Amino acid sequence: MIVYADSSALARAYLADEPGHDDARALLDDPETVLVTGSWTRIEVAGALVRAAKARRGLRDDLLALWFADIDPDSGPVTVLTANRDDVERSALRIVLDHGIRAMDAWHIAAAALTVPELATDEDYGFATRDSAQAETAAAYDFRPAL
Repeated sequence: MIVYADSSALARAYLADEPGHDDARALLDDPETVLVTGSWTRIEVAGALVRAAKARRGLRDDLLALWFADIDPDSGPVTVLTANRDDVERSALRIVLDHGIRAMDAWHIAAAALTVPELATDEDYGFATRDSAQAETAAAYDFRPAL
């Protein structure tokens, strides 16, 4: 299965005190899952990990080293996808207007909807998030819940 992971799902994989940490970690470690995310996730997760380190929830350099290793294009378990910026923004705006969810949550669904179905061909695909409104909206775009 191909799973698009939003930054909220990925960030918790690095923070042991975060609710759902074990599930997020299992998703990262599952060899049967192709884990993908959008380009902005690199920034969002790095920011979340730096904030967590400032709150003494982990060591900054250790958390960031794990994150950057996991998104390394040559060896990491998370593949960072990009789509045409104008297409993503146009789709995200439509999602915000139609579903009333937060802008970045809509951006992730738009990026996923524009990239993942093409990759999946005959395979199921899912969306991993910790936000119920985002998960419900992703389901409207044929994504199965993945967390």
